Amino acid sequence: MKVVAVSGAPKAMGLAQGEAVGEGIDAALGFYRGLLEGMGHDPEAVAEGCRPYLEVARRVLPGGVAELEGIAEGAGITFAEAALLNCLEEVWPEAAAVPEACTTMISGRYFMHAEQWYAAHSAIAVVVAAPDDGPGFVSPTCAGFLPAVGLSAAGFAQGIDSLVAPDDRVGAPRVFVSRAALGTPSIEAAVAAACTPERAGGYAHVLASTDRSVAVETSAVSASVLEDPGAHTNHYLGASNPSGRRGSRGSRARLARAQELLAEAPPKNLEDCARLLSDHDSAPQSICLHESGPDASGTVFGMACDLATGRMLVSDGPPCTGSWQSFEVAPAVVDVV
Repeated sequence: MKVVAVSGAPKAMGLAQGEAVGEGIDAALGFYRGLLEGMGHDPEAVAEGCRPYLEVARRVLPGGVAELEGIAEGAGITFAEAALLNCLEEVWPEAAAVPEACTTMISGRYFMHAEQWYAAHSAIAVVVAAPDDGPGFVSPTCAGFLPAVGLSAAGFAQGIDSLVAPDDRVGAPRVFVSRAALGTPSIEAAVAAACTPERAGGYAHVLASTDRSVAVETSAVSASVLEDPGAHTNHYLGASNPSGRRGSRGSRARLARAQELLAEAPPKNLEDCARLLSDHDSAPQSICLHESGPDASGTVFGMACDLATGRMLVSDGPPCTGSWQSFEVAPAVVDVV
């Protein structure tokens, strides 16, 4: 797990990320190229499909584009290659093959996120950011992805859970919207950023501070805010469910187990949070997931945050086996009482 200190304007922050994790980015690109070629697709042609999405992003979320340009330059890859990594959910030719992504839990002052993705994209960076244009943050991310989940010095944490709805369109890619929300000055501004107009599709932005927690469930054209969600996975929980579906068995199993853990054994410290994120007791998918095969899904890192002190733990790999490293987001959000 690489720890990357970045500061300044968006492109400068991206440049530092690319320089620090270039090897991991190269490995990730090789993995995705192999998957695409195995499905009979030309990776360059798929990457070309990012172009109309990026045109919208340049207009709507230019800071994210500048940061991605920096990542590409720092890693010594083309902008098209960097774009492919950050538009996977928009341009992947077999949408059903993209794994469901992530479980998020909130219990009082504690915020927990299990990052579920392709297990082979295992190079992890923790971005410790001091942007020119907003509050600092600490964000664990798969190498090559824009920062999306994390803990902000503005006093809130963000987890991102994938959602699927039939109204996807050409627009600003989901990852760019997540990056914008993480960089906002308040949880209220993050809610607004999650609803950025002209977005390509939706996520569940799970947000929490010491006095509020919400899940902003979006699709390309709809958004609903659920107060005090407790736990969230990869299906819509709001009454306005734009997908028209219940959610997969795996997503429902993880949600039920997360709710059970929060009810029966709520965390009292960050070490308890790490234990909850290491849980394997649900099927067909567990919170700490281990699948096998070349395109297997897995929990690639865990993130546990104390919203009252600004302390964060991140696991270098699956929560059950990875070593946990501590980070601080200063100043502390509130005085501890």
